[in-house]
Amino acid sequence: MDPIGWMVVVAVVVATVALVALAPRLKRDHLRKQLDGSAGGSLAGVGSGFDAVWRPSAEDAHADWEAAVELPAPAPTPGDKGRIEDGRLIIRVDDPE
Repeated sequence: MDPIGWMVVVAVVVATVALVALAPRLKRDHLRKQLDGSAGGSLAGVGSGFDAVWRPSAEDAHADWEAAVELPAPAPTPGDKGRIEDGRLIIRVDDPE
């Protein structure tokens, strides 16, 4: 093997060892960012765009999931008393159990 080939092999081995050694720290940092709510970057929404084009059934399933998770609040009706406390509109949602 020529010297350039050896340099490439050594560089690949060093990069692999470095990634394996740093993997726990990278995972911990990523988990911390997820818990803080700051995970994801400028490319975070690209996956959903690909789902909409290449996997429309996944996009539909995600929309159904969002609809099931979100609970719409009841609209106040005229004449309801006790909905405004300290100048704020209070909406109480009963448990559907």
